Amino acid sequence: MKCTIVTTILLGLFLAPALGVFVGQQTGQQVFPGQDVFPGQDVFPGQDVFPGRPVFPGQDNSQNPNLNQHTTVIVGTQILTIKRQLRVAVIDQRSTLRPWKSIWNYQTGVIATKVTSEGVCYISTMDRKLMPTFDALPRLAEQNKLLQVQGRPSKEVIYVIKRPILNLQSYGQEISTLCRGLTTYETYEVYGPQYTVNQGSCSRFDVLHILDLVYCRANNKA
Repeated sequence: MKCTIVTTILLGLFLAPALGVFVGQQTGQQVFPGQDVFPGQDVFPGQDVFPGRPVFPGQDNSQNPNLNQHTTVIVGTQILTIKRQLRVAVIDQRSTLRPWKSIWNYQTGVIATKVTSEGVCYISTMDRKLMPTFDALPRLAEQNKLLQVQGRPSKEVIYVIKRPILNLQSYGQEISTLCRGLTTYETYEVYGPQYTVNQGSCSRFDVLHILDLVYCRANNKA
C-alpha cells in the first residue's frame, strides 16, 4: 500500500512539468517547472484562458463578435459608417442642397470623395498626420454629435486637381463603384492658404466637424 502511494506521488511529480510545458505550448504562455499554469483560476472546457486580451489590427480572432460589425454614427445630415474588418470609413452627406460621399480606406491609404451635384469624384492619398486614426474617427464623431459642435473645423487638408483617372480598378471595389460613371481626378496635397483665397476655385467639405477636405483647381492663386 505504501509503495503504491509513493509511486503515485512520484508519477505526479514527473507529469506536472510536462503538462505545464504542453499547456504553455498550446496557449503561447511561457511556463517554468513548478509554476502554476493558471494561478488562482479554474479553467473549464470552452472557457477563454485569457479573457479580455486585446485584439490587434489584422489579428484573426473568430471569437471577437465585433470584428465583422459595422458602426454607424449620425452627425447632423452626415452618416459615418465604420467597416471594421475592411478598415474603411464611409462619410455620407445626405443634405438635399449639396450631397456628397467620401470613402476613407485606412488599409490602402486612399480616400475618394464623390460630389453628386457636380458629377465629379476626387481620389487622394490620405494624410495620416492630419487625419484622425481609424479607431479615433467614430469617437470624435460621437463627441462632436453630443457637443453639437458648430462652425468650421480647425483642421483642413487641401488637395489640388492633377489629372483625370481613366482606370479605377486599382483603387479597389468600393472606390471604383463610388466613382464609376463620373469624371474622376487624381489630386495631390498642398500646404498653405494660397489655394483657398479664391473660393471660386475650391470645393470645401466639412467632414463630421472634424476637418475640412478642400479640393482646388491648379493655377488659381490669389
